[in-house]
This record gives sequence, structure tokens and C-alpha cells, in this order.
Amino acid sequence: MADKKRNVKSTIEAAPHINKKVNLEKITTIDGFTRRIAAGTEFYAGYARKITQDFIAAVKGQKSGPGIKDEAKLRRIAVELGIQIKDRLNNEIALELGALILNEFGKQQGELLFLKRAPLKRQEIWRKLGVMPSGVDHEIALTTGFEENDGNSRNLLMQGARCSLANGWGCNMIAVELQDILSGTPFPSLQKEDKSAMITGFSPESIIYSLGGSFRGSLHPLIDNIINGRIRGIAGIFECNNSDGDDAQVALVKELIKNDILVLFTGDNAQGLARTGLMVYEGAKYAGEGLHSVCEAVGLPPVLHMGTSIDNCRILIAASAIVQEAKLGDISDLPACIASMEVLNNQAISIGQCFASSGFYTISSGAQPLDSNELSIDMEKMFGGMWDFETDPMRMAQKMINSIDKKRKALGIDKARERVLYDMAMRRELT
Repeated sequence: MADKKRNVKSTIEAAPHINKKVNLEKITTIDGFTRRIAAGTEFYAGYARKITQDFIAAVKGQKSGPGIKDEAKLRRIAVELGIQIKDRLNNEIALELGALILNEFGKQQGELLFLKRAPLKRQEIWRKLGVMPSGVDHEIALTTGFEENDGNSRNLLMQGARCSLANGWGCNMIAVELQDILSGTPFPSLQKEDKSAMITGFSPESIIYSLGGSFRGSLHPLIDNIINGRIRGIAGIFECNNSDGDDAQVALVKELIKNDILVLFTGDNAQGLARTGLMVYEGAKYAGEGLHSVCEAVGLPPVLHMGTSIDNCRILIAASAIVQEAKLGDISDLPACIASMEVLNNQAISIGQCFASSGFYTISSGAQPLDSNELSIDMEKMFGGMWDFETDPMRMAQKMINSIDKKRKALGIDKARERVLYDMAMRRELT
């Protein structure tokens, strides 16, 4: 992509009204698809920017609230982003962090800071393809105006990928991390919803702790159970609206856990899963023998609720951590996939494109927007991840299972293994 095509007079002025412009527009071309990515990214950018501004105001004492609640996370992220913390007060560190993150929206050079959380191989793929995003507003503006500057479908797809990465690894990650610092990092808790109890609040840290057994703070038990086949793989499901697809959603999830696939859910529309009992420990009765044995040993449900739609980036964080601890090369190596059970609105397109561009097989129950291979075969060749589309939940589940099995075979862990029943000593080891 030529540098001149990335010159924009104002990265802020070009973006304000794109949601209204394309929200109900039927997608028939790749340029329409990329503009929908920009619209979804702009939605989350506004939210993340407000969170950042509120974070700074709270630290300055200009906004009521408890102040900094997760001091450990504040200092950990500050060190991660190159901020000195030795002999400094929390508020001083937080103000520098807030200013540094606020700059992520308007800058026009360099790379977004949280992109370095991705596995090194994934970063190399992005750089080779020229899709490492810089400022969030910069990418939104370039994507909304790109169709007027370049009719090449590959370049349009690349710019759409840049914009989606600015959303998932930028906007969403910024929002959840700053919220965690102010409000506390989520940890599993029992909630009441329509007379059904569900366990909510799973962040990557709490998942590591809950599944870590006697190795609290380690991913080894999770990885070991994936290798031995008790957990066949992991499926992330994200939803952006309160859709009416409860029955299809429940059918999909039941089929996945029946096949020993652990489900991570983000979004507001979890009522159907909660009413069915899939988000409580007793929901393990719907799981296959392997997943059931793990849930029984550690006392967890087979479906873990990780938060609202903006918390989808916690799946990216968890996946990157698993890649590192399992000593794999990339996210695309993982026996994991992503699904969305709703129509392709702007937010869902932006999130889905980020997952596909990060190396995940990503399937949607919405109608396929394009008849070409640009979002499937072409994307998989370049990114190691791809889009797929299927309206039937059972066929959708089978496609996800096939993708996971393909990854297991590539890793050499596809052979059937003997099921081992947990005795009391083994249970104590996991608890």
C-alpha cells in the first residue's frame, strides 16, 4: 500500500457520521464491508475514549468514585508500556498511563501499544502484510475514505484488517484494562438472573486461577487437558446486541460442550444460556465425558461468561497467554475458534474481522455478505484466520468442531487417548 494513500488531512473530521451512513446498508462489495468495519470501530472508539477521559478525571479527583482499586494491575500495565514505577505514587503513575493511552486515539505514526501482547509470530505476519495499525482515529478515517482512493479489493481488505485490529487490540483492550484498574479485575461470582444462578466475571487472570488447580496462576492444567483430549478445544462466542436468537444460541453451545469444547462467552445476551443452566456448575451434565470430568474436578461450568461485548478482547489476551505458555508459534495454531449468533451489524463485523485477522476461524450465523473468497480462502492464506457463515446452529457447531480437529491434527494431538477417571488424589491435585 503506497504511503500517499495513507495521507489524511484530518483523522478526526472524516469519521463522525459513518454509523448513520452504513448501519442498514446491505453489504454486496468488499468496500461496503470495510466501511462497516470502520463504523463498528468508531462505536467502540467513542466508548474507549470516554473511559480514558473518565480514568484521568477520577485519578485527578475530578470525578466521584473509589479511585484506583486494582493497584497491582495499574503497576503491571505501566511496566508493560514502559512507564517507570519505582518510588512513584499510584496517582502519578496513573496520570502518565492515562495520558499515554489517550494518545493512542490521535497519533498517526508508530504502532498501538497493546499490539505487542500478541505472539511475536502474529506481529510478524501483521507487519509483513502492512496491517499494523497506528492511531485509532487515523485508521477509522483511512478506512472510511479508502474506497474513494483505491478500488483494489485486496488493499481494501488490508485496510479493513488494520481498522479492526485498532478496535480489538486498541479500543476494547484500552477500555477493559482501565475499567479493571478503577473497578477491580473481574473474578467469578454467583449472579441471579431470571431465577437462574449463573457464574459471571471470568477474566484471563481468573480463568488461569480457576483452572490452574494446585498450580494456581499457571495455564499448565488447561493446556494438559487440551493435549490429553479431555478438553477438545476452546470456542469464543461474542454478541453485540440483545438478539432474539436464544434457542439457536443454546443449541449451538450444547452441541459444542457435548463435544468437549469449553465455551467462553462475551456479550449481554446470555439469558438463554443462564436459564438453561449452562453457566452454573450443574451445567456440566450437558458436557461430554472429558469436559465434564474437568468441570467436576475444579467446580466450574462448561460455559464461562467473560463480560460484555467489549470484553471480547479478553479472549485475545487469554489466547496469547496460552500460545506463550504452550510454546506454540501463533494464535492460528490453537485448537480454538470464534462464533457470533447474530446478524452482521457494524460492531459484530469489526470484532469478527479482528478475530479473523488475529488468526481465528470465525463463523457467523448472519447471511454471507460476499460471494467471493476474499473473506475465507484469501484471508486464511494471508492471516491464518478466516470468516465462515452458517445459519443452522448444528451445522455451525460441526464446522467449528472440524476447524478445532484440524488444528489438533496439525499439533499432533488428534489421536484418541484413554479416558482416565479422576481418583481422590487427582481431584486434590486439581483443587
